[in-house]
Amino acid sequence: MLTHSKRSVASFRRSSGRIIMSDVLFDWLQARAADWKATDPLKGGDAELIRWLLGPRPGEADYVAPETAVREEILKTGGGDLRVRVYRPKLAAGEKRPLLVWCHGGSFFSGDLDMPESDAVAREICVRADAVVVTVDYRLALGLHYPAPSDDVVAAFDWVVATAAALSADEQRITIGGASAGGNLAAGAALRLRDRGTAVPASVLLLYPILHPVLPEPSEELAGKIAGLSPMLRPSPDLVEIVVENYLGVPVSQAFPYGMPGVEADLRGFPPTMIINSEYDGVRASGEQFANQLRDAGVPMTEQVEVGVYHGHLGRGGGAPFLHSVTEMAGWVRGRADS
Repeated sequence: MLTHSKRSVASFRRSSGRIIMSDVLFDWLQARAADWKATDPLKGGDAELIRWLLGPRPGEADYVAPETAVREEILKTGGGDLRVRVYRPKLAAGEKRPLLVWCHGGSFFSGDLDMPESDAVAREICVRADAVVVTVDYRLALGLHYPAPSDDVVAAFDWVVATAAALSADEQRITIGGASAGGNLAAGAALRLRDRGTAVPASVLLLYPILHPVLPEPSEELAGKIAGLSPMLRPSPDLVEIVVENYLGVPVSQAFPYGMPGVEADLRGFPPTMIINSEYDGVRASGEQFANQLRDAGVPMTEQVEVGVYHGHLGRGGGAPFLHSVTEMAGWVRGRADS
C-alpha cells in the first residue's frame, strides 16, 4: 500500500504555476476502494455487533417508496448539461410549497439519482413535508475535481430560485441538503452562496456529512462505538484522505472552505442547519465538530444522532432508523419553511 508521502511525490504536477492533482490519484482511489470492498465485513471487529448492524430490520424487505409526481429537467450550465429530477406533491393552482435541493452521497465519485439515498429520500420528503424536492445529478469526481461537482449544485440552486414559480415553490423557503459527500457539496454550496451575496438557502440539511479534509479525533463516546467496527465499516483515515484529495484536486493540507467547509474560519451568516449523524460512524466526528463550529459562530442549528446505524443509513429504506430520519428531515424542511 502506498504511503501518503509517496502518493504526494508521485501524484502532483505543476500547471499554470499552481500544483494540481494528477488523475493518477483517481487510479489509486479505485484500487484502494476495490481492496476495501473486497474485505470481509465481519473480520477485524465485534462480529456480534456487526451482524446486528448489517442484519435486516423489520420493514426493509417490503419497503416501497411513496408514489409522487416526478419529472426530469436538463439544465444548460457552464459545465455542460446537468440533469435534475423534480418531485412534486399534489398542488392546487397558485399554491406554493417549501423546496429541498438534495444531493446524494457516494464519496464524490459514485452514486446516482436512482439510489435510495436520492430517490427514496426525495419521495419521502416530498410526501412527508408536502414539499417540492429537486435532486441533483452532479458530475462525479471520475478524473475531474472541484469545482465541477460544486458548480453543479450551485447551478441547480440558482435554477430552482429562478423557476420557483413554475415549480410551485416559494423562493424564500428553499433548503439545500445532502448525505455524506452530498452533505459536503450542500454545505460548500451554501458557503459559496453566502459569500456571493445573492439568493441564499433558507436552511441547510446535512446527513452524516464529511466536512473536514482529515477526520477530527472522535469523542470518547464515539471512539468506543466505532472500536467494534471492522475495516469494512470503518474506512481508514488514509482511505478517507484519498477520497477527499480525489475530490479537491489538492492535498488535504491545502483544503479550502468551499471544498471542505469545516476549514472555514468564519461561519457567521451560514444558514440555520440541521445535522443528523449515524451512531456507529467515524465520520460522525466531522459532523459533530462542524455543529460546534456553527454554534460558536451563532448559527441556529439542530444536531441529532440516529441510533443503531452505521454510515449511509439512508440507503436502507423501510427500517425504523430510515423512517425516523426522513421524518425528522421532513419536519426540518416543513418547520423551517413555516418559521
